[in-house]
Amino acid sequence: MVVVISDIKPKAKHHFLVLSKQHISKPTDLTVADVPLLEEMERTGRELLREQLKKEGEADTVEDMLRIGFHLPPLLSVHHLHMHIIYPISDMGLISRKLTFRPGKVFKPARELIDQLKEDAGVPDPLEGNPAKDDVHGKIPAQVIT
Repeated sequence: MVVVISDIKPKAKHHFLVLSKQHISKPTDLTVADVPLLEEMERTGRELLREQLKKEGEADTVEDMLRIGFHLPPLLSVHHLHMHIIYPISDMGLISRKLTFRPGKVFKPARELIDQLKEDAGVPDPLEGNPAKDDVHGKIPAQVIT
């Protein structure tokens, strides 16, 4: 179970925190058993953002303008697991965009964290062995469209 609140110091027009009702202190305490919780957190945050955008008459989210993830130690001010949903990142100030919420050592995108937990636990990639996994998607030839 999760709860979504607005950030009290928003860094963009839409800045939400998705909190776990289960107490987990920090992202580095997570295990592969927490992956369903993380996926629920991401799904819930995305759904709320889409609802907000729809209410405002805006289009659906543009992935390149969306930042979803967690601060990592030592950059934690709240010791309860919470996922940031920030949109659009173009609203963010320079320090937030290039340092505090930049994917890297202090901010981990949710999808990267989920993939890392699965990899560390040896969970196989569901697309492994699928011949379409490495397809290069280019333009569709005109004869295919007709």
